Amino acid sequence: MKSVVMSGPAERRYSLMCYTREVGTAEEANNADVALSMHLAIRSHESARWVPLNDNYGIYFAAGIPKPGINDSARRACTKAPRYGTQESIEGVGGDTALSEAVGYNAVMPGKDIVLKSLRDPYIFRDRSGGFIIVSTRIARGGSYDGSERSSMLICRSADLLSYESCGQLHVESADGVHRPRGIYDERAQLYRFAWDDDMGVTHSTVVDDLDAIADRSFALEDPSKGASIPIMKTGTEERPQHMSDIPDAVVGNVIAISAGEAEILLDRFGRIYNTGAEVAAIDVPVEELRNDEGAFRHVLESLKATLTYSDGSSAQRSVTWDESGVQSALRRISGGKASQGDVIDIPGTVVQQVYPVPFAQRRADPSVFSWSWNGKAMFMFIATDDTDGNCIDPHNGRTHMPLRVAESISRLSDEEGGRDSEIDLLKCGDRNSEGRMMTGCFWAPELHVIAGRLSILFMPCFDDEGAGTSDGSERSALRRRKPDMWTGRCHIMQLKKDEHSGEDLDPRDPGNWSIPEPITRSDGGILNPIQLISLDMSVIQDSGRWYYIWQQVGSIWIAQFDPEHPARLTTDPTQIVVPEFAWDNLIAEGPNAIVHDGFIYMLYSGSSVGIDYTTGLVIAPAGVGADLQQAETWRKQDYPLQKSGLYNGEWQLGTGHGMWSKDEHGVGVYVFHNACYASGRYDGRDAQIRRVHWRASGIPVLDMQTKEELDPRFASVTATIRIC
Repeated sequence: MKSVVMSGPAERRYSLMCYTREVGTAEEANNADVALSMHLAIRSHESARWVPLNDNYGIYFAAGIPKPGINDSARRACTKAPRYGTQESIEGVGGDTALSEAVGYNAVMPGKDIVLKSLRDPYIFRDRSGGFIIVSTRIARGGSYDGSERSSMLICRSADLLSYESCGQLHVESADGVHRPRGIYDERAQLYRFAWDDDMGVTHSTVVDDLDAIADRSFALEDPSKGASIPIMKTGTEERPQHMSDIPDAVVGNVIAISAGEAEILLDRFGRIYNTGAEVAAIDVPVEELRNDEGAFRHVLESLKATLTYSDGSSAQRSVTWDESGVQSALRRISGGKASQGDVIDIPGTVVQQVYPVPFAQRRADPSVFSWSWNGKAMFMFIATDDTDGNCIDPHNGRTHMPLRVAESISRLSDEEGGRDSEIDLLKCGDRNSEGRMMTGCFWAPELHVIAGRLSILFMPCFDDEGAGTSDGSERSALRRRKPDMWTGRCHIMQLKKDEHSGEDLDPRDPGNWSIPEPITRSDGGILNPIQLISLDMSVIQDSGRWYYIWQQVGSIWIAQFDPEHPARLTTDPTQIVVPEFAWDNLIAEGPNAIVHDGFIYMLYSGSSVGIDYTTGLVIAPAGVGADLQQAETWRKQDYPLQKSGLYNGEWQLGTGHGMWSKDEHGVGVYVFHNACYASGRYDGRDAQIRRVHWRASGIPVLDMQTKEELDPRFASVTATIRIC
């Protein structure tokens, strides 16, 4: 995609600044993993104020490097890994080149097979097609040099600054240091020119004709005595800003001019979206359908929705609560024969905006909210991991359980409206699975689905530690034996039974109405994760007539097909499709959950680690076209987190993640997730939250829309106009 360029005397001009940040704290979403990435800010030439994009969070992150010796089959899920040649096979990796056991299973293990990276000194300029090139210094995660700065710089390209493609490292024939890299495209010579300062501050430059061919090459330094053009920091840009009061912690790279069209694209994706209006479309109704039929009139009103418009050009539908006095006045007019063809009836109303309690459920992590019809009766269910005191393995000292809440509305599931008091324990410590093994802990990430017409729960129990199943395969001490051990955990399924005579679903609130939990196995009956044993966070995708499980093992997302009539056994071999490759998702990719929207599958996953650094990533695949979802290249990974720690309605929510798509009573999408409970420097477990889902005009979901951004109170009052015909 070529960048949008607008021209003309009336065009509004904009400047774009790239920068990193001074390293701050995780409590303000600015630890080294976030700060040491490329950020972007926009300024209109009509304003002196810089506006940081993506809530002053990173947008381009340096991708990690798979270790040398990992074959293409094993690194296939490293879709963001840079291209590099043999001369960089060990550069920046360090002395530890040992590979994990996962490589033998055509996979990689985060923290073992991938070396994470960060960056500093980003510099952005135009490429030959009008897109963008970003050059920076690659560094180790955390901020120290990784050795690549002796003779190379990191290059990537982007058509629109919404997604990025790594070109790898550009090596030069010098080992005197490559600092503060910058570049231009020389239109006359049709070459890219790159400049940098060495350790002594002396400026050097080189030229490149093809950025796709920089692997396995070193580029010669230009000879200044021959009149070579060495770009300085401000070439093709404005002066570097000296004072950044708008973004006080910014470490500025450079500034370039962009068009109004490009600014609009960036603001629509990375800016805050807010409600700009609300309207109910007028409707024509034959008078014969209304006269002497109150039910028909109310049905007409119930069918009317308010269309909310937003600053990026997107819209959303919401239900309306109609003023009862206006309804009664209209009914009297109609039933009394005072309404005739050509008349107009206006009825005032208020747009429905359900604001859920914060927190929704205390110390309930990995939450799942499910809308279900129980034999024709609407029912909402909430199920989650018990995370009391931050101990989700063995909470309450041996009284581990699987808590289920059931109500007629989502709000009634909350703690505030009695949801906790009505919890039912579907499983308890000591219950046995289908193998006769005693489940003693965890009951992690229970998730509700309907599989082949049967209400099902996917979850992970764990068992007593008997010296096996640990992360490194070693024996545990005798003190740890006979205690719940998460490394023994495996994905299980349990399903609601049906009445033998009527075929109707039994009451899900009765633990006895559920089948005995079965471990989910490979097609040959073997364990899902032969590398570490543990498998968890299982969810379901349906596409093109196929059923898939997605789950976490080996710190990454895996997928396989299964037969919904026999859901405890896979029908294809598991494959790894998502691994954490950036500093922001770093050591784990887990908690996958998918939805189909407008022809695409949107799969959330959570990264980083449990706690206040937790984030939510997004991968996208085409839906309904028979795409092979078991291939990593089918999925397009977003370079930056979709959801992250930040302010929500003025209060910090840290460590947001492990989300699930759901719908409310009106069919409006909601997002269910947890955040870290963190106060006075202490982590104390995770709380469940619920928010509305909004879809940007560009097709990307918004999971952090503030209450007033969703519905501006000025637009909450609407009017239904019914034209009698």
